[in-house]
Amino acid sequence: MTRIPDERPTRVPFLDRAGIDALAASGVVVPAPDAVWVSGRARFAAGAVLHPTVVVECDGTSSVIVGEGAVLHPGTRISATNGASVRVGARTTLGPGGCTLVADGEDLHLGADGRYRMALLLAPGAFGDGCQVLGPIEARACTLEGGDPGDSPDVASRGALLKGAGRAAGITLRRGQVVNGAGDFRRAPVEEQTGYHPQFSALSAAATSTR
Repeated sequence: MTRIPDERPTRVPFLDRAGIDALAASGVVVPAPDAVWVSGRARFAAGAVLHPTVVVECDGTSSVIVGEGAVLHPGTRISATNGASVRVGARTTLGPGGCTLVADGEDLHLGADGRYRMALLLAPGAFGDGCQVLGPIEARACTLEGGDPGDSPDVASRGALLKGAGRAAGITLRRGQVVNGAGDFRRAPVEEQTGYHPQFSALSAAATSTR
C-alpha cells in the first residue's frame, strides 16, 4: 500500500486543490488529486498520468514539460531549479519502483516511449526516444542515443539501455547498445542488446534473408 506523505513539500509553490482540478479538467489524469504535489510552472500534456505521491518541483527560473501519455508512477519526483530544463517525452514511463529526476542549473531531457524504473537521473543528461534505465541506477551526465521502443522486435534499433545496479557517470551509448553494470558502470563492457535477445535476432536475420 502506498504511503501518502504527512505534509505537502514546501520548497516551491504547489497547486492547490482547485489548481489540480483544473489540471485534470485539461485532460491530465490524476487518480488521487489530494495526493500529488505539482508546481504551477510545470506543464503537462493531455493524457499524462500523475499517480499518488508524485512530486514535481519547478522554481521560477526553470521549466518542466511532461508529454502526452507519459506516466508518472507513485514515488516519482522531478526537481528543476536554477534555470534548469526537464522534459519527459510522450508515452514515457517513470517507475514503477520509484524514479527521481534532478536538474539544478542544467538540462535533463528524456525522449518519447522510454522506461525509467528505480532510477535516479541527474542533469546534465540526454536520453533519446525509446531509451531505458532499469535499476536501481544513479545516472549522471549520460547520453543515450534514441531509437525504437524497448519492446520493438528490431532489437538493434532500440534506444540505448542501462540496466543493473550501481552508478553510471559520463556514459555515452548508441542505439541498440546496453551496459549491464554492477557498481561502477564504467567498468562494465558496452554490449549489443541483440546478445540478450537471440530469439529476436534470429527472426530479424530470417526476415532480412527473405527480402
